[in-house]
Amino acid sequence: MKKHLLSFSLFVMLAFASAVAQSSYYAAVDSVQGGEALKNALYNLVKEHIQISYGSGENSTWGAFYTTDVVLGTTNQVADMYSPEVRYFTSKGESVSGMNIEHSVAKSWWGGGKNNAYYDLHHLNPSDAAANSAKSNYPLAELESVSWTNGITSVGKATIAGTSQNAFEPADQYKGDFARTYMYMFTCYQNLTWEYTWMNYENSAYPTLKPWAVELLLKWHKQDPVSEKEVARNNAVYAVQGNRNPFVDYPRLADYVWGDSTAYLFRLNGDVEGGTTTPIVGKLYINEPFEEELGSFVSVEKVGNYPWTINYNTAYVSSYIDNTNNAAESWLVSPSLDFTNESDAIISFDYIIKYSASGAITDNHSLLVSTDYNGDVSEASWTAIDYSAVEAADWYSFETVEVALPEAVYGCPNVTIALKYVATTKSSTWEVKDFVVKGNAVAPDSGSDGGDNSDDDNTDDGDADTAPDTSQFKLLYSSDLLAVGDTIILVYDTYAMNTTQNSNNRGVTAALQQNGTLVSSNNDVQKILLEEGTTEGTFAFNVGNGYLYAASSSSNHLRTQSAVNDNASWLISVSDDATAEIVAQGDKTHNMLQYNVSAKLFSCYTGKQKPVCIYYKKPYTSTSIGASEINDKGFVDVYDINGICVRRHVPRSYAVDNLPRGLYIVGSKKCMVE
Repeated sequence: MKKHLLSFSLFVMLAFASAVAQSSYYAAVDSVQGGEALKNALYNLVKEHIQISYGSGENSTWGAFYTTDVVLGTTNQVADMYSPEVRYFTSKGESVSGMNIEHSVAKSWWGGGKNNAYYDLHHLNPSDAAANSAKSNYPLAELESVSWTNGITSVGKATIAGTSQNAFEPADQYKGDFARTYMYMFTCYQNLTWEYTWMNYENSAYPTLKPWAVELLLKWHKQDPVSEKEVARNNAVYAVQGNRNPFVDYPRLADYVWGDSTAYLFRLNGDVEGGTTTPIVGKLYINEPFEEELGSFVSVEKVGNYPWTINYNTAYVSSYIDNTNNAAESWLVSPSLDFTNESDAIISFDYIIKYSASGAITDNHSLLVSTDYNGDVSEASWTAIDYSAVEAADWYSFETVEVALPEAVYGCPNVTIALKYVATTKSSTWEVKDFVVKGNAVAPDSGSDGGDNSDDDNTDDGDADTAPDTSQFKLLYSSDLLAVGDTIILVYDTYAMNTTQNSNNRGVTAALQQNGTLVSSNNDVQKILLEEGTTEGTFAFNVGNGYLYAASSSSNHLRTQSAVNDNASWLISVSDDATAEIVAQGDKTHNMLQYNVSAKLFSCYTGKQKPVCIYYKKPYTSTSIGASEINDKGFVDVYDINGICVRRHVPRSYAVDNLPRGLYIVGSKKCMVE
């Protein structure tokens, strides 16, 4: 795992990578829709590059390896992902005895032609000759049986798409390297006709990879995050070849191309953490071309019967009928959009307005937004958005609009946008196409149209066992964002730590992660309140009935105790792919809170298990009050810090009477019972 505290050399390399990533190199993929469109944009970005000669020589493959594949911090030791053998470069351009130039994506899969893929340094590596021969052109897989291994490269049998096949499995520390290389190759060369269909690769630009291959590569990509070695190699290849591996610069691209974020816009801008960038998850709320139908929009006629319709691939309205001007008021209303997590959204569309009444173009062709629309446009409150409407010169000159939504709508769960057409003494014609609403939400909901009918408050619904809402918990990308008073949830893959304390560990409960937010979980998910640790920069983990602590320096023990001490203080660091290193303090600094895949439990390990991710939520913004200050009238629900409802629909005046010491949420306010 990459630590948040970086060596100087790694910091310099990451800073260089960040500078490139933030430059115009990646401008063409900014705000592109995930999935096929994004993969095509990446293809166009990386496909053009310098082709160098294959073989020995300073300006050939072995000359490039001299800079791209040297073990960091050594004098000319060859970095070999296929063997534990230690070998050294003798001079630039000279081949190394006992090694081959290995095509990690076998050249036979595209027919062996000496095209750009044949010479591409991003997937060429110096390889131990014996390992290269043993792995042949077998596919990547997780082996069920091993027939040959040298401790780094293993060859054997695996079941792929229901068929037992020969396969190759690299060592764990290189699985992410191979995954990101494959993602690059099947993007950069998506135009090739990939042969050997038993390999289960499709002859298509998207997704190119078969489902089993996507699943495997995404798994390895996340299990083995981008390393210092990969960053250095990507920079070195870029210096020689002139193109980059985007999946190294922006690891989350993989989910936007093939994973769970294909429905969203990929954005380059984001917080810079340790020299690398974390893309913000953008959301495409509406993308309506109005080519054949109004889609999710509805037409509402308040005056006259002149609805919005489709005409020549545009949304069209006019009350000029049979050479007669007619009074009209017609609305084109969007679906409801959930802006609960939104902070920066824009509307864009193309339009033509012709024959507008003099001086009335703005009033008669308005763009409006509401946060209380419930089906009747007359009852809702509407705010006008100025888009500087102008009269068109002809029927072919569309104007393009791109305007920001007003700040008042951010944080609102019911945002509706409307185009309002009015005609009085003169009837105009209004045509609109390519209507788009896109935002910058850190945690967009999972709905396709932005709607969200979930109940996110703590009102009494008569069900005491309803799972606590976790939708406000966001994936943590930097420990700098954490503060005392925050609440966190520890997650690995589809599991969160639960509230059950076994003898020396914590069990799991199902959790669903999607696009940077924890969108659902069971009611026994453990919510941890962060308190001050014993040393600066550390946190104590309050789990309601005590504090988690490392109970042994020699065994994998995670228990609770009643007070905070050094062993119940934790130092948190987070890598750029959001994996967290949670280290016990005191005399337990070699104990880390991790996840055991085989045992399905969270505990404190001295040996390497799986790092967890942290989902966090800031405290309520309302004023914190003491128990003695609760004296106003009204009925409230009371929740503990784990989100468990401990009292329902009780008078606020004695909501926390006789409750144990701890932090509670009373209605929408925090209350500390001493």
